[in-house]
Amino acid sequence: MILGALLALPFLAYLGWLVWALVAYPIPLGYNLRSLWQRKLSSLSTAAAIALVVGIFVVVLSLAQGLSVAFVSSGRQDQALVLRPNARFELNSTVERDRMRILKVHPLLKRDSGGESMASAECVVVKLFPQWDGTDTSVTVRGLEPMGRTLRPQVQLVQGRWFRPGLSEVVVPRKMQRRFQGMELGRVLRMAGREWEIVGTFEGGGSSFESEVWSDVEDVMQAFRRDVYSVMLARLETPGRVEGFSQAIQADKRLQLEVVREADYFKELTKAGDPIKILGNLITLILTGAAIFAAMNTMYAAVAGRTKEIGTLRALGFRQREILASFQWEGIFLCLTGGLLGSGLALFANGIQTGTTSFDTFSDVSFAFTITPGLMAQGVAFSLIMGLLGGFLPAWRASRIPLTEAMKGG
Repeated sequence: MILGALLALPFLAYLGWLVWALVAYPIPLGYNLRSLWQRKLSSLSTAAAIALVVGIFVVVLSLAQGLSVAFVSSGRQDQALVLRPNARFELNSTVERDRMRILKVHPLLKRDSGGESMASAECVVVKLFPQWDGTDTSVTVRGLEPMGRTLRPQVQLVQGRWFRPGLSEVVVPRKMQRRFQGMELGRVLRMAGREWEIVGTFEGGGSSFESEVWSDVEDVMQAFRRDVYSVMLARLETPGRVEGFSQAIQADKRLQLEVVREADYFKELTKAGDPIKILGNLITLILTGAAIFAAMNTMYAAVAGRTKEIGTLRALGFRQREILASFQWEGIFLCLTGGLLGSGLALFANGIQTGTTSFDTFSDVSFAFTITPGLMAQGVAFSLIMGLLGGFLPAWRASRIPLTEAMKGG
């Protein structure tokens, strides 16, 4: 962190000097900005190249942002998951029935108005489902108790009704219906040798639960021949009680289980977006080099065609640093125009639904491209950096042209 700050210090100092020069030397700067308009074709082509790079940069970041939103919006600070020690994920965990009975009467659990413990015994499995593009993808199937729906208030039924125990019924996310075949209301899914009727459709407020098929926990366990649960989701009175609940469970020799705060569990799952970030940064790095070269080429051409005008500015008394600042700002404004355009175009991707396979759970995660003002600001800042890098050498060249050579036009 300290090394990064030290490396950025000269860059920030140079940028600060350019801002001061913007106010101190308005005349040559105005000349440079007018020249951008006079060279419409080359200016637009360079701005378009910058816009393409910035647009891709913002869209790639929005993928990771959408995945992060899906997981972060899934967990609560006052809820905890009880898992087998070192299981890390629900799919790898097992909790025996006798241990589940002990857990559900634990005195630290919150009770609802009827005095029932706010805890849900759940079974998590994966099943291959066909997508509309013809490929099969593993999807999480969650068996849960009625209290499991109460513990996830962001999940709301939008069509049909909730499943009933003992009838092999499921509810599916509306977003999955757009990506997977045969998930319309009233259709039948084939799982574990049974036919499961789709009786309802739900939305999960952008959470990761919109990537899961839900049914009754006992139905799922019977069909998939499981005699143990996967996990228990529990709500505590306050977020501060989670730590005490964790210590109590670990101290109970009958249980030998592990407690993870639900928000922390889903925060760990956000690492599934790391490969997307790495690939996106690699693509962006390659395109950035091309965009900087395009900006530099445009600025060098501008300098080569305006040596007489540069000589005139020098003859009028403008100093080398004033010429440097004005040509540097010309490159910056050119790239900023492309940055604003690219960030604006990226908005067309906002909300588009997609999905990926989590390398942790090996199941599909549905999410949406999420373009935020912060990501757009990063795109504009990215274009500013390209303007500084792409415009510095041509600006330096313009400020160092000998006066006699400039007056002769070359």
